[in-house]
Amino acid sequence: MGLRDVFLLLSLVLVFFSGFFFGVYYAVSFGEYSATVRAAAVTNDGRGALALITARLTPGYGRVFVSVEPKTMLDTQESAEIAAYVAQKLAGQPLGFRDMLFHIKANSQIVGGPSAGAAMTIAAYGALTGKQPRLDVVITGEIHPDGSIGPVGGLLEKLQACAEGGVKVFLIPKGERYYTYMEPYKEVYEPVPGFRIVRTGYRKKTVDLVEEGKKLGVKVVEVGQIEEALPYFFRTESSS
Repeated sequence: MGLRDVFLLLSLVLVFFSGFFFGVYYAVSFGEYSATVRAAAVTNDGRGALALITARLTPGYGRVFVSVEPKTMLDTQESAEIAAYVAQKLAGQPLGFRDMLFHIKANSQIVGGPSAGAAMTIAAYGALTGKQPRLDVVITGEIHPDGSIGPVGGLLEKLQACAEGGVKVFLIPKGERYYTYMEPYKEVYEPVPGFRIVRTGYRKKTVDLVEEGKKLGVKVVEVGQIEEALPYFFRTESSS
């Protein structure tokens, strides 16, 4: 082996170990952060509920994992990956030699996985920047790769859960202020004395969530992009 070959081999070894130690330094210096948000959801029996979503960074290889407690049919893996992608762009920090684990904890079974996407993005952004989101602010909405927030269902039930949970600000997807849902009804007719007819069914009803929020003590705000939500979660003064 000639001198040139020895020099090339030593250069390759130096590059390898430099990359390895840089990766270790990066993981140690910028890993092991976590942030938690509260998310609004709808249970499998149609009630509104609040869940906790924690994003945690650990040394790794840029992977994204999801853990749900209790185990449900919640389909959140795709939403989690999009949330991590969008949060990295917002924070200006790639995962690099880190993994991101989302842990979702609720008191009852929850349905409707995509609606947690915006909340997971906020949690991921908090973990990447070392900032803790406010827990009196809640967001619901599907997250898209361009950072836009898509529409979701169950907003009235989620608003009611926010009011019961002491939430001050509820962020909803833009364009969903006037929420239409199917309301059950029951009508009783008595065409002749002693003969009653009972009719049941569902009819459309539209509610202004901003005005409904005022009655419940919750400020409802429409947001179209995830960037619009950041000031509500990460500034110290009141969002009102």
